[in-house]
Amino acid sequence: MEKFVDPGNHNSGIDLLRTYLWRCQFLLPFVSLGLMCFGALIGLCACICRSLYPTIATGILHLLAGLCTLGSVSCYVAGIELLHQKLELPDSVSGEFGWSFCLACVSAPLQFMASALFIWAA
Repeated sequence: MEKFVDPGNHNSGIDLLRTYLWRCQFLLPFVSLGLMCFGALIGLCACICRSLYPTIATGILHLLAGLCTLGSVSCYVAGIELLHQKLELPDSVSGEFGWSFCLACVSAPLQFMASALFIWAA
């Protein structure tokens, strides 16, 4: 779905920055989820075979998942700020981030801590 230079006007041309920010904020959480699931499988293998390298790989995958989550949150904030620059909000409208945004902001440091613990345990 393309984002246009003048929101609501389909003849104004495509705003590539907002379009790709939207795509990143949509795709990066799924990449993060995939990395977390793959890391969980490798972590299970590390427990079974009691080897050093799968534990380090699990830590690195959790680190990459945290970076994807942080990138997704950053793309969301940048996209909202760009939209607010394009549109004037009425005085009766107030915008604030919801609880899911707060959970995403808490999720990234938790993924970094899990990564550090896996790498430290190796």
